[in-house]
Amino acid sequence: MQSPLVSRKGSKSVDSSEEDAASAEDDNVASHNYKNLQKFQKSHIRQKLKKGRRTDPASAAVAPSQQVAPRPSRRREFVMRNKAPLWNEANQVYQLDFGGRVTQESAKNFQVESKAKQVMQFGRIDGNAYTLDFQHPFTAAQAFAVALANVTQRLK
Repeated sequence: MQSPLVSRKGSKSVDSSEEDAASAEDDNVASHNYKNLQKFQKSHIRQKLKKGRRTDPASAAVAPSQQVAPRPSRRREFVMRNKAPLWNEANQVYQLDFGGRVTQESAKNFQVESKAKQVMQFGRIDGNAYTLDFQHPFTAAQAFAVALANVTQRLK
């Protein structure tokens, strides 16, 4: 599967072996039959993490005695994802449980999970009024930025 962005004029030149490996991994992800959106998203994240762990060929050519051991990182990594909605057979729609905090249906409503725990939710409560609930690891500014980006993205 080729992306139109890859073949764009003026894009960065990519080594053909890297391009072949990336397309093979993309085909690998596309060839699986995923039972639901959550399993697909987890698999896609794993593929991205594997791509990030690759070593560049220049450092692989250096003798092991000359390689510098990586320093332990003090940064913590938070993996977050949008909670996938569940299918409501009675109403024939996808739904999220906001615990009564969101009163109107909207494409802008969303929930974010980290480590299988809900850490943020955003949803419409009135015509032009929304509610935003968040907790650690989000700060107020970060949560507001995510919510604002979600609202402005869907205005287009």
